[in-house]
Formats: sequence, structure tokens, C-alpha cells
Amino acid sequence: MSCNLVRKLGAAAVLVQALSVGVGEHLQAKPVVMKAGYTVRNDRAVMIPVRDGKRLSADLFFPEGQGKFPAIVMYHPYRKDDVGRGGAADHYYFAERGFVAVRLDARGTGTSEGVNTDEYRLQEQLDGYDVVEWLARQPWSNGNVGMWGTSYSGFTSLQVASHRPPHLKAVVPLYATDDRYTDDCHYDRGGNMRMYYDVGTYGGWMVAMNALPPLPELAGERWADLWKERLENNSPYLLEWIKHQVDGPYWQNGSLRPDYGRVQVPVFLIGGWHDGYTNAMLRTFVNLKGPKKLLMGPWVHTQPNSSTPGPRIDWMNEATRFFAHWLRNEDTGIMREPPLQVYMQETHKPDRRIENLPGFWRADAGFPAAGASESVLYLSEDGRLAQTRSNAGPERSFDEYEYKPTVGLNNAYWSAGSIRFYLADDQRQDEARSLVYTSPPFQEETHLLGWPQVVVHGSSSAKVAAFVAKLAAVSPDGHSTLISDGALNGTRRKSLTNPEPMAPGEVYELKIPMAPTGWIIRRGDRLRLAISSGDFPNLWPTPYAAKNRIYRGGSFVSRVVLPVVRKSELPAPEFLPPPALRRIVSSGAGALEPLQQVILDQLKNSATVVFRSSGSTTLDQNMGTVVSHSEFHCSASDDNPGQASIVGTHKLAFRREDGVVEVTAESSIRATETAFHLTVNIYVTRNGHAFFQKQWLHTEPRRLL
Repeated sequence: MSCNLVRKLGAAAVLVQALSVGVGEHLQAKPVVMKAGYTVRNDRAVMIPVRDGKRLSADLFFPEGQGKFPAIVMYHPYRKDDVGRGGAADHYYFAERGFVAVRLDARGTGTSEGVNTDEYRLQEQLDGYDVVEWLARQPWSNGNVGMWGTSYSGFTSLQVASHRPPHLKAVVPLYATDDRYTDDCHYDRGGNMRMYYDVGTYGGWMVAMNALPPLPELAGERWADLWKERLENNSPYLLEWIKHQVDGPYWQNGSLRPDYGRVQVPVFLIGGWHDGYTNAMLRTFVNLKGPKKLLMGPWVHTQPNSSTPGPRIDWMNEATRFFAHWLRNEDTGIMREPPLQVYMQETHKPDRRIENLPGFWRADAGFPAAGASESVLYLSEDGRLAQTRSNAGPERSFDEYEYKPTVGLNNAYWSAGSIRFYLADDQRQDEARSLVYTSPPFQEETHLLGWPQVVVHGSSSAKVAAFVAKLAAVSPDGHSTLISDGALNGTRRKSLTNPEPMAPGEVYELKIPMAPTGWIIRRGDRLRLAISSGDFPNLWPTPYAAKNRIYRGGSFVSRVVLPVVRKSELPAPEFLPPPALRRIVSSGAGALEPLQQVILDQLKNSATVVFRSSGSTTLDQNMGTVVSHSEFHCSASDDNPGQASIVGTHKLAFRREDGVVEVTAESSIRATETAFHLTVNIYVTRNGHAFFQKQWLHTEPRRLL
């Protein structure tokens, strides 16, 4: 049957276009437009009490009209009042469509009270619970609350939901995780320590941001006391991350995995194939038991309306439909559409700066998709990926390579931070320094959806070695385009909690945890597996020179398993184009040109990745200008793998009529064979004069990293 539904809620008109629903079927609608229908009032720095007497600062965006409204909360430490003020545009979008949109500063950040010493603390989660319940009690509330957010605020959506506040009814996390050890910015799925990200972007940046003063106009008489308390008591997150090098209770706090049943509200997950959290988003979708949806596009760690690459869409329209269904009991058709909507990428010429990835949208009733199967290719002699197992004798049953710590320069960056372009380049330069196995040309178009598996039998001459696998599609003209990658620290082959040294020369079965993908291998393309022991600058180099072997043949069945699917029989989803959002602040270029480069030192046989960005943001309501500058230098040497380093400098300044406050955070980690040496410095100046300074020095032994 078909129906045309037009509903009017207050002043908001909702247009529902041509929904066709068959018995037992999921059918895709044309885009359902959630139209703006309200003017918006922004109440700033509303102080919300939590259970220990502290108060958190919230900006509330009210739809002005009769009736009661649900609230939707975005909760993070990124300073809604100044550094993060531009994000208010998203909240106007939701408020115009009949929601009280709430931006909430975490404890010890922005104009919220308290101190901040680490991310995702239990106290932070309980604060979120209390805010949800406070919002539900307000006279304007219809009693229903949702949470949403990108990255940190996506994490908090799931974390607060796991505590089950009674009035939280739905969450929409973008680019979030279910496991803080294996799938966040500190360590990877195979127990390797990430390199450039923590110091070079997020972790070092937070040192600077957490030392900024609150805005006096919003903090009022609390202004000086809040700032003084933070300068004296806030501490760098980096200190905790480097201490906890194996999985355990520290990381399990805030992780949903493995107890997904703690989240019982409906969940709409939004992820990107080129974001760092792809693995977690698909895994969370598979394991949640309640109402759920997953939208996976070609995006990086940038919202789907502005990501490069695209195609870009109005994801907020889809989130509005979801929230309207669960918070207003409104039929928008979204829960009759297929729960899994993914973008299938096609093989293309690799380019970090590509504007739009070729491909098309696909819908499925669940995961694995109906008719999914596995296709196995075996590592064979002469660098072949073959459909049959190798018959090579003992004298030809392995391939050997020398560990080069700087392999990886052509890989994608794990996640953006402030890096603008971080897709993978053509893989051939990295492949030239790796073991490579290549299939014959595919005889027919092959669709992959899910997790590829790479299982190899390997050994090392060192007690600590990483094994990095990259799968690429090789075009007839030779271009090698990355499909998926993964890495395993060999000492974590049995456990991420209790690592064991590798016995030199002993052969181990190594299951390398790969990222999932949605990919179409064209007829005539070949599949290539590249194996190395470096992924610089994504991962810290292991500290010892090594010669590593991959065994194939006989009892050593090294193989690649591909997740093959048929073409979907369901109609492809369609989405609205990106919306024109309200302009809240005025942004401009910084004083220095952006920089993203690699320096190869032929004398030292080393590589250094250099990044620099800067910008300025003029705030609304004459509250001044925020000036930012961020840079890092990340270095590794093929001659001395234990001697790697990362140095990050992050500056933030407030420029106002009464002067300039500038915070500079300098963070560095220098590795030796046995330890990581961390230094963090904060310098605060006012009108160029020293105002505050603090330093942290810490050395942490390497735990088989």
C-alpha cells in the first residue's frame, strides 16, 4: 500500500513523501523532508545541578511556540562558548524542527564547574545521567530526551545510555566507539600504540584548551575562581593513556563492549568508511539487540554534510526523523526503511584530496547481508594470491623481509584531528618495501561488505614485532587503491591484557584484525595483499631491528578471506543534499600557511611528517576572537627503530578589547628501546607577559610495544 502523510506539530510542517510498504519487506522512501518551522531562542550558560552539588553549563536552543518539546543533548569538553561556538549551527537546525537542542560542557571545561583530569570518567557519565533527568523535569519538556554527537559526544551518548536514565529514549552517535582500548585514538585493534594522534592532535590540543579561561560574560562572578581552579588542578589526559598500555579496567570504563545489553534505547549509528571508528560502528550495530539503524558513508572524521570526500548529505534530516519517531511518537517512515544503509565504494585512482568517491548507496535488511559468503585466496609462491593452497616444499615455504619502521607513509592517517586530507595515496611506494601477494584479474565484478580476514603464519628475529596488512585493489593501469588495513603486535597474539614476547624464529598463527569495508572490485582488477611491520606515522615503531618471515604452504595456511555479497534487491536509499546552516561565527585563515609534508633525511635514513594549521574565529555578541595554531613533527628512523619521537605544539588565544590571553601547550614523547619519555609544558601569557606555567615529566616503561 502507499500513503501520503502530512503532519503539523505546532508550527512545524513535516512532509512525508510516497512511502511504499509491502508485507515482510523493507522498502526505501524518497527523502522525507523535516521542514524548519520554528524561530529559535538561544539561552546561554544555563547552570544545571548534578548529584554532588556541582553545576554544568548548557546552552539551550528553544523552538518558540506552544506546547511541550523533547530535548536532544550534545555533551563534550570542547568549549561550546568560544572555541566550539561554530557548532551551534547544528543546534539551530534541530530547534527549528521542534526540539530543545542542548549543548553541554563537561565538568571542568568551558563554563561548567569542577576540574577535568581525564576523558570519559565515571563521574562524567553520571553527570550526563543527571542532566538528562533534569531536562525531562522542566516545564517545557514533554518528558523525552535524546542524545547525539560526533566523536567525543558520540561516545558520551552511548556511555550515558548504558546507565539507563529513565527519560533517555534514543541516541544518535556519529563516529564513536564501543571499545576504548582497541578502537580509539590511543591503541589499535592489534594492541599497537598509536603515534602521531595523541600528541600531534587531540591529546596535546586538550592540554591547551583546558587551560583557557571561561568567558567572563557567561561565567560571571565565578570567572576568576573557575580559571584558577583549572590551572592548578586540571591535568593532561596523556599521562593516563601512556600508563595503560594493555587492555584492562581503565579502558573498560566507558566501553560498551562486550555488554551491549546495557543500552536498551533505540540507536541510530552514523559512520564513515574512512573514519577511525568504522570497525566499532559496524560491530556495535551487529551486537545491539534493540531498535537500531546504521548509516555508513564514504566520509572521514567530519560530519557527513561537510566531509571531504563526499558525496555529502543532510544527515541531520535523517537524525531528525529518528528523533521525531522516538521522542514525539511521529510517523516519519524511518523505522520502516532498511536498517542498514551503506555506500559501496568503487575502485578509483587514489588521491588524498579527492572530492567525491565513486560508488553508490546500498540498503540491506541486516548484517550479514542476505546471501553473504566468503571467498578465500591463499598466499602462494612467487608473490601470488591463489584460489588453491600452495604446494611449495619446505625450502620455499616462506618469504622473508626486513623490518623498515618508516613504511606506511602512503597509508591513510588514522583520523583527522585537524589534518585536512588523510585518505591513502597510491600504495605502490609502500608496497615496494613490503611483501606483496597479488591475485589474477577478477573475472567478474565482486562486492565486498564486512570484515576481510587476513590470517598469516609468521615469525620474527625480535621479541617484539608488528605485522601490518593492507588490502588494495590494483587497476589494469597499475594504480593500487587501499581497501582495508590492520595490524597486530605479535606479543598480543593471544591476549591484549597479558602480552607475551615472541620467541625468535618461532612460527605463530597471526590473525590480523582488519577494518571493515564496503567495496566493489571491478572486473579486471586484481587484489593485492601487502605485509610489512611498520605503519608510520599511525603506529609507534616497535623498538628492535628484525627480519620477519611469512610462511605459506604445508600446514601453514596463510590466507585472505573476503566478505562477498550479492547485489542488494532493495531500492537504494536517497538523501537530501547538505543543508545551508545558520552562520554563527566568522572564521578565517590563520597567520601561517597550512602545511602537510614528509621530509626524508638520506643521511639519517629517517622520515619526518610535518603538519601545521592555523585559523581565527570571530565570536558573535562581540565576545572577541579566538586564534588557533597547531603543529607537530613526527619522526622515525629505519636505522634506529627504538629512537622515534613526536612533538606537538598547540596555541589558543583570546583577543578582546581588554587584551590577549594566550595558552601554549608543548607536548612530546621520545622513545628509547625500553621506555617512553613524556614531557608536557603549559605557558599562559596575558598581553605578552608571563601569567602561569606548569610542567609534567613522566617516564613509562614499554610493555612489549
